[in-house]
This record gives sequence, C-alpha cells and structure tokens, in this order.
Amino acid sequence: MMLQLDSTQNPKVRQLIRYREKPALRRKDDVVLVEGVRELERAVAAGWNLRQTFWEPSTAELPAWAQGRGQHFRCSAAVYEKLVLRENGAVAVGLLDQPVQGLDDLKLPAHPWILVLDGLEKPGNVGAILRTADAVGVDAVLFSSLECDPYSPQSVRNSTGALFQMATVAAPREAVQEWLRERGVTPYALHLDGATPHHQVDWRQASAMILGPEDRGLEASWAHALRVKIPMRGRVDSLNVSVAAAVVLYEGLRQRS
Repeated sequence: MMLQLDSTQNPKVRQLIRYREKPALRRKDDVVLVEGVRELERAVAAGWNLRQTFWEPSTAELPAWAQGRGQHFRCSAAVYEKLVLRENGAVAVGLLDQPVQGLDDLKLPAHPWILVLDGLEKPGNVGAILRTADAVGVDAVLFSSLECDPYSPQSVRNSTGALFQMATVAAPREAVQEWLRERGVTPYALHLDGATPHHQVDWRQASAMILGPEDRGLEASWAHALRVKIPMRGRVDSLNVSVAAAVVLYEGLRQRS
C-alpha cells in the first residue's frame, strides 16, 4: 500500500532532506539513504531493513520486494523533485536501517582476503572500489578512519548496491591495525617506493590490501605494512585509487581462482 505525499513541507520530506544533507545525522540515527530501485532491491535481498520508500508520481503499485516492508509514499512531482538528486532513472528513494556491526562480529575464512580503505575522502571512490571488491569476492572491507561517509547515497550509487552484499565495518585506524595483528593478517600497502610488484604477492594467504588517499598517501602509523607497487612504464607515477584497487584485486582473484 502506498500513501500519497503532496506537500514539500511534510515532516517526512523535511527529515529525508536533512538525512541527505547531514552525514553525521545519518550516522547518529544508523540510517542509510538510497536512490534507485536497483540499489534498494539489492539491499532488501541482502537482508537490510527497509524503513521507508518515496516513489515518483507515475508509480502505479509497489514491486514485490517492497510489499510488507516499511512505509511507502507516492510523491507529487514537487516532492519527488525535491527528494531526488539523480538526474534520471532513480524512480524511488529509500531509507534503510544500517546494521550495527563491529570488527569482532565479522565471520571470516581461515585465510581471509581483506580490503582496508584508510582515510579516503571521496565517497564516489569508495563506491567504485566496493563494486570491484564484490566482483572479485573479497571477504570483508574495513573502513578505517574514513573522511567521508561510506554509506552515502553517492557511495551506494557508485557501488551499484554492492555495498549491501558485502561484509563491511567502520572503525578507527588503531582498532583496525590491532585487529589485523591479532588475527595474523599481513597488511600490504600500495606505495610508489614499493619493492615488490603486486603480482608477486601471495594473495592466497591471510592478507589485507591497504589503500589510502591519492594526494597524501597512507598515514604514518601504517609504516609496518609491506610496500607493494603496481609496475608503470609511462611518465604517470600513480593511478586513481579505484583503478589501482581494481588492478590489484583482480590479481588476487586470479591467484585465488
């Protein structure tokens, strides 16, 4: 069942806009804001709790995956335009409850393959990396002291909903480093001065690839990580972080296949 929502001043509309504009409020209330039917459907299929959806004016009925879950509203044109940032193709905006999970809640194989995103600033890069991580079968992605919201609408969109299908945990950098040490997971850091090409690392062992910001690199406390490089022949000495992640992750997939 869908209710009709016509006023842009409706409290539910105003609250959704606050969630869109204030990542700290989303974190406080443990919610994730999602644009797009594909992404919402993947979230529900992965077991995330659907709280509310807001549909474009032409929506006739709810899809099967949304029925019996949360509240649903068909929006007037004015309301829908106010809620949606995507230029076309969103069809719906949804609000999900974010599962609260810590590092010790992760269930991993004996030789886990971990990806650590440390201090990244752009949610678009986070989303693109998550899409690749899901494609290759990484066991978990750890958000280590990120400077952006990894569960933002942009990150969800760039991941094409892969975020919902993966084991992810956000934690302070020091906690991530201690967790890796306690479990005997070897950290590898992509670095311009790395001595070992990425394809010579044995990614079949318990390992974690650490990726940091493109402009300043990894924080100094990762100095213990083994430095790995991607061979390059041209004048360019670095790749976009999401591209670099894809290069190394697909080498890991080749070894683990």
